Amino acid sequence: MKNISNLDLKRHRLGLAKELSTLAIVGVYKKASMSTKLELISLIEVLKHTEKNYNEALVLIFKIEKVSDATGIISKLSKQKLDIKVISDVERLAMALIKQKKEPVSKPTTTDKLQNYYQRNKIKVIVLSVFIGLFLMIVVLNLFSPPRLESIVKDVKKEIFIELTPLRSQKYIYTTIDGISTTFLLDTGASTTTISKSYLNQHIRSGFINRRTHFKRSGYYVIANGDTVLAEVWQIPSMTIGPKTIYNIEIAVMPGIDESGFLLGMSTINKLGNTKIDLSNNKIMIEN
Repeated sequence: MKNISNLDLKRHRLGLAKELSTLAIVGVYKKASMSTKLELISLIEVLKHTEKNYNEALVLIFKIEKVSDATGIISKLSKQKLDIKVISDVERLAMALIKQKKEPVSKPTTTDKLQNYYQRNKIKVIVLSVFIGLFLMIVVLNLFSPPRLESIVKDVKKEIFIELTPLRSQKYIYTTIDGISTTFLLDTGASTTTISKSYLNQHIRSGFINRRTHFKRSGYYVIANGDTVLAEVWQIPSMTIGPKTIYNIEIAVMPGIDESGFLLGMSTINKLGNTKIDLSNNKIMIEN
């Protein structure tokens, strides 16, 4: 019987399996809570000495967090955690003070009203008088002012950013398909998005897709080495990329590729809307 160490238990609890790729490790880190990120960093620091993909993942995490080493990232996360706790403590203190002020007030008698009415309400009376005076002034000015043309307000277009992750001079995109986190290599020279047969089968087994509804056709494609291969074309119902969810995406199921061969082509990028790919700044800008 295989002995299970505390390290194995901690890896299992944090989701850091031995077979994870570098990008998958970074994906686990990015989705973790602040407290869990601190645990992940300490564990990755241990694993980097024996597993190359964990060392590469740590370097990439440093770039994402804009720090130079593990000490810097732990300091940054600890400060953020402390700031959140301070805000929470202040909010609880404010609520306690409000609760203390809500003491039952006895109903004043008629004599008390006559004696204390003005003292208790003079500020309110003054404020109300000023408000009524300003309101009447605005009404009069509107009655006698000339009609104004309707102002034309131009819609300000907001841009949404999707982050690209650089690794070994290439750009990767994190996506989610039916709850499964999937990493694609951005390929601006490819028209079609590609996945593996084993990945497709995961979604068939889960019931997310089926052959009768989502299989579209078979076709020949030229791959990177110049060979022509026959691939099945399927339609994925939905895919989430950053803050955007797109629908009915055609993908080619390529034989003989693994997770590292997943490509995100321009047919999928175009479904995001009016986009601009900024490779130098590692982002895709989407204009609403």
